[in-house]
Amino acid sequence: MDDAALEDVLLQTLDLLAWRLRRLEFVLDGRVIEVEGTEDRKTPSVPVVPRLQRLESTLQQLASRSEVVSDLLKLQSQHPNIFTEDEPKDASSEPDTTQQLAMVLTDAPRFSTITSQLRSLSDFSVPPTSAFASVIALQPRLAQLEEQQYRQAMEISELRKRTGALVLQWHELFILGQGQCWAEWDTRLRNAERSVRREEVRRMEDGV
Repeated sequence: MDDAALEDVLLQTLDLLAWRLRRLEFVLDGRVIEVEGTEDRKTPSVPVVPRLQRLESTLQQLASRSEVVSDLLKLQSQHPNIFTEDEPKDASSEPDTTQQLAMVLTDAPRFSTITSQLRSLSDFSVPPTSAFASVIALQPRLAQLEEQQYRQAMEISELRKRTGALVLQWHELFILGQGQCWAEWDTRLRNAERSVRREEVRRMEDGV
């Protein structure tokens, strides 16, 4: 590549960078900047280095006005590998033909085992259809039995509730009620005993 072609490629690259800066400025705040040096695209006398310096200066000005651009530049300086494409994997890292053949031979017994299992499935005889027909014929009866079982379960639940209520009532009447009755009788007996003793003491004091 001669010098003229190389210079033309450099100028095209600089124009593309300037266009991207204008587009970035428009995306960020809706304004379009005029990057210095782009009007000199067809002027060979303008050196490439000053134009590149102007582009860098414009980018720095844009970064000073936009936190997003500033953060991206900091991220690029700290982690330069983020914005570069990954290198293609080396073909030598993949296993060669010998290694692939060894892996196939290692799993070969598993293939034969699976094949024998599949063949054994074909040896199973399918049950006669009469058995399925009899099961289908029993379906209405099974539905009736299920409904009857549900009704019985509901009756049993109701009986349990009634039994619980009766047990609670019996406990309140015969256990708690009898206890209260005995307590009341004991209280009356104690009161009567106290009255008799007071009467005896009073008579002894009166000399009767």
